[in-house]
Order: sequence, then structure tokens, then C-alpha cells
Amino acid sequence: MIDKIIMQKIIETANIVEVISEFVTLKKRGSNYVALCPFHKEKTPSFVVSESKGIFKCFGCGKAGNVVNFLVQHEGFSYTQALKWLANRYNIPIEEKPLSDELIKLYNEREKLLNANKIAADFFVKCLWNTKEGKTIGLAYLLERKIPEDLIKKFGIGYSPSDNKAFYNYAITHKLEPEILIKAGLINKNYNDIFSGRIIFPIYSIGGSIIGFSGRLIDNKEGSPKYINSPETEIFIKGSNLYGIIQAKQSIIKHDKCYLVEGNFDVLAMHKMGLENTIATLGTALTENHVSLIKRFTKNVTLIFDGDDAGIKASLKNIDILLKEGMYVKAVTLPQNEDPDSLSKKLCLLDFQNYILNNEEDFLDFKLKVLLPTGNIDPIKKAIISKDIISSLALINDSILREIYIKTFSKKIGIDEKTIIEQINSIIPKSFKENKQFNFNKSPITNLKIPEYVVDTFIEEIEFELLRIIINYGNEKFIVNIENNPYKDLSVAEIIIYELISDNLTFNNQIYKKIFEKIYKQIEKYKYIDVDLLKYDEDLEVQETIAKLLSVPYYKGSNLHQSDVLYSKFFSKLKIKMHKENDILENIVFQLLNMYKYQILENTLSKYQKRLEEAEKFNVSNEEIDNILLKINEINDLKKKIASQMNIVIKYSF
Repeated sequence: MIDKIIMQKIIETANIVEVISEFVTLKKRGSNYVALCPFHKEKTPSFVVSESKGIFKCFGCGKAGNVVNFLVQHEGFSYTQALKWLANRYNIPIEEKPLSDELIKLYNEREKLLNANKIAADFFVKCLWNTKEGKTIGLAYLLERKIPEDLIKKFGIGYSPSDNKAFYNYAITHKLEPEILIKAGLINKNYNDIFSGRIIFPIYSIGGSIIGFSGRLIDNKEGSPKYINSPETEIFIKGSNLYGIIQAKQSIIKHDKCYLVEGNFDVLAMHKMGLENTIATLGTALTENHVSLIKRFTKNVTLIFDGDDAGIKASLKNIDILLKEGMYVKAVTLPQNEDPDSLSKKLCLLDFQNYILNNEEDFLDFKLKVLLPTGNIDPIKKAIISKDIISSLALINDSILREIYIKTFSKKIGIDEKTIIEQINSIIPKSFKENKQFNFNKSPITNLKIPEYVVDTFIEEIEFELLRIIINYGNEKFIVNIENNPYKDLSVAEIIIYELISDNLTFNNQIYKKIFEKIYKQIEKYKYIDVDLLKYDEDLEVQETIAKLLSVPYYKGSNLHQSDVLYSKFFSKLKIKMHKENDILENIVFQLLNMYKYQILENTLSKYQKRLEEAEKFNVSNEEIDNILLKINEINDLKKKIASQMNIVIKYSF
């Protein structure tokens, strides 16, 4: 366990330019360094390293982060492995933090379990290749299933003899404790081997340690399970580990893509057919922890479904789990009654690869094909399935991508886009609205109260800009010339938080919201934002987003022959020109908050105008129409007030 002080010393000592230079050729450009991006193919350098901020960002593929994050993404290290690599690079001795007796016992047990698994794996491999039983039964079975020898060795596959004392006797000669063997799931309480007569697939951690085993029965004895997996231990949790990840990670990084299949033999088949960026879950449903592990190497996942209708429908929930974690999802359906293993035996390598590539389809098309086959026009079923797909669309964080999907789905299903958007807005969780700790007595600085019936819509561009202001200037005092100013002792971050919470507004982009929550907790506890803590947050997606928020937010322009004018990417779209952002920070905050509320009101107004049209069309009661008109008038009044404030407060030229 690396002491936090040592960890901080490593982070402070490591020079991001020196480290990245060991993997990429950097060239000096102004105050930064540029290079061809190591994460995607490009001809023009778009990979930028800022030595002063300690971050990198590719403006082509969007990868970003700090020095530790670079090693995690580029080399496939765990966070701890990356720290140790840096410590070794800068000759920083790592002093392990003194542990309590309880932790010492836990770590000792972990080491014993890892050692037992390593010895067991060596035993199983020797039995497969060096014993008569292993060769005639185990190896023969694998070769019969068309698994080449080099692949058997690559995955460390072994064989456990039918003698149910064979491994136990071997383990005792290596001085392994029976209690540890029982806990590791290698023997039972009678000291009999658990995996007797089975093909053994070792399961590796991302760091390369053997953490468990999966045993496949060869002769399919009646009453015996086909597969037996190691029990969950301190080192092995099924819902957090993936089969084949150690063998696939470099290929996943190289291709920026991951194939997800169902079983061990499917993984082997895909590797055999040249698709080495393939992994599988360990007999469990896909979990958020699985996706977090995949996300360390890519955000692009293609699910390979067996040609079995029942199995496909049961696995559809995997799509939502992936979407929720910000992944880009595609799917391939194999021919009826086929899986990757069986199909690999019928097609040559080229035909197999072509089938996978040519039959890959977007998750939306895939779900529509599965849930709503051509010719099915039952209105009730169509409505139920539409809600199912809309719930998937609501999980997409990328607003542009979501909008494209909404347009596509609207055309395919024949439902108005606005109706889909309304449904999505009703689904998106609003954790701040449900959180009772956010009780603010002070009035918002805009002196406007957004009615509760106004829907908090997804406006990612302004969300990003508000969060960028908080990250870059959040600790600065908010200075505004108002008599008896009640906010004179508040920071920029506090002002923005007060404004949003007072109107029950929050960020709808899930990663922005996560960062916003972390910032709120810092403000609440310390009255201060520690950006370095966020830069090195344990969540890699938080690290990447913080790096993007800290990246240079301007580009050079000119105004009235002045070459030093800077444009914010956001404000440049509005043709707003500025010299130094922090010189007019208070005005920018007012502008953004007003824009945010104005856009939310605009979206809500459209919704109620549509309701009014429908009400008049279907002859609803005058009372209902009056209620709608009342809200429309109230929204219009608020829009006028905001527009008026923007004209008074903001003195920019549009």
C-alpha cells in the first residue's frame, strides 16, 4: 500500500513531458508540446502536452488526462502500477504504509492465495503437456475442438487429472496450507481436488496475476456441471474480472475496440480467427465494474450474440449497462444455432472476419430488429418497445450523439422527435433535486425563480462551459457592484452552485454531474476546490474530463487589428470577443446562467405550445387550456426578464 505522501511526491516529481517522450516524439510548439496521437491514426499532430498544467489532450480523438492517466491508457497499467513505474523512473523509494494487524493478515492471505493459484496453474499445465492422461484426454480434447497449440500456451490452459488427490498431494509437497487451498476453491473440506478431470482455464487479473480458475468438464457426466469456477475470494470477484483481458488488452488498445462474447471457447475462437481484442464475462451478467475495466482501454464495444432468439433478448440489458457507462455500442448476430466457436470451424479466417465486420450494426438498429421485426404493427407492443428503446437513448451522455439517435429513431418508428425528447427528459435522473442537503435560503443572483413545472433539459454545451469556469476560476471571489451585496464573500463556484440549486437545476451529462457533486462536497467541507484532487481522481473518466476542462479554452483571433484578442470556443459561436476571460468573469457567469435558464425556458415553452395545439385539436376543457396558457404567459414573461438582464449586464457586441 503506497503511502499518500509518497504518492503525492511521485505525482509532483513526474514530468509529463519527460514521461510521454519515452513513448511519443514530442515537438515544442509555443508553451506546449505536440505530437501525432498514440491513441489513434492521424497525419497531422493533434496530441498536445501542457507541461505547466501537467496534462495531455488529443484534439482529434479526445483522449486526455495526467501523467498517471497516460500510463494507464497507453500501457494498460493499473493506477498503482503506473505510480510504481513513475517511482522507479524518478528513483523515488516506495515506503509501504504501516498496516494494522487486520490488514497485515488480509495482505498475507492475499499473497498466499496468489501463490497457491500460481503453483496450481503450473501443475495443471504440466499435467496437460507432460502426462499420458493429460495428452490423451485433455490435449486431445482441445485439439479436437480446433484450438491450436500456440493458443493453448498463450492462455495458459491446463488439465486436472481424474485422480481427485493429485493436486492436493502436489500442493502439500510445495508446503501449501490446506486452509488456503480450500479458500481458493482448489480442494474441498475432504481434501479432494475440485477440478478433477477438467480442462483448466486460468483467470488473470489486469496486472497478470492468476486470481482464479474455470474448469470445463470433458465427458459431460450426468449430474455434473459443465463448468466450475473458483469461488469469490479477496483476490477474485467474478463481477469485476473478465476472461482473456490480459491477452486482449494490447489488441484492444491498438484497435480502439473490444469484442464481448459469452464463453471461454468463444474467446479462443475469436483469437484464433485473428480478432484478438476479444474478452468474455465469467459466467455472470455484465456489470458496471466489467465496463469500467474495459473503459480503461477503449470506449467502443461490439457485442457478439449467438444465433439464439431467447439468448439475444436475455442479453439486451448489456447494451444499457454499456450505454450508461458512456460506451459506444454495436452488435453482431451470428447465424441461427451458431456461436463464435462453432462458426470458426465452418468458415476460413477471411470469411469469418468479413462476417463479423459486415454484420456489425448500431445498437439502435439491432434493438429494433430484435424487438420490433418487420410487419409487427401492434400499437400497444410498439409503444412498449418504444419506451424500452427511449430508456436506452436516455443513457447516452453525448448530446450530439443522442440527438442523432433521436432523429434516426423518430424516422424509423414514426414518433415525433419532441415526444421522444420529452420522454427522455422525464427519465434522466436528477439527483440534486432529490437531495435534501441542498437547501439554500439566499435568492439567486439573477433574481428570477424558475417554476417547478419547467423541465430541466439537456444543454451539454453550456453545462461544459459552466463546469470549465468552475474548474478554472471557481476559487476566485465573485465581485459584483451591487449595493448591500449578499454574495460578497462567495466564490465563483459557490455562486454558480447557489444559482443552479435554487432553481432545482443540475448537470444532466452524467460525468459532468459526477464532477459537480465532487466539487460541491469539496466546497461544503473546505470552502475551496482542489483541482489536483480531481486531476488524480480514482475515476479515470473524471481525470480525462478534468484534463479537457483545463485544456487551453481559447484560440487566437483578431479584433480591430488587435492580435492578442482571445475567443472562447463557446463564446466565439455567439461572436463575443474578449481580451482576458478572468477580467470579465462576473459578466461571463451572469451570461452563462442566463443563457442556461433561457434555453431551458425555450425548450419548455415549445412543449407547452405543442400541448396547446393538441388541446385545441381534441377539444379539451377550457380550464385545461387556460392552465396551459397561464404557463405559456409565465414562461414568456421570464424569458423577457432574462433577455432584459442579458442586455443590461452583458455589454458585448453580437
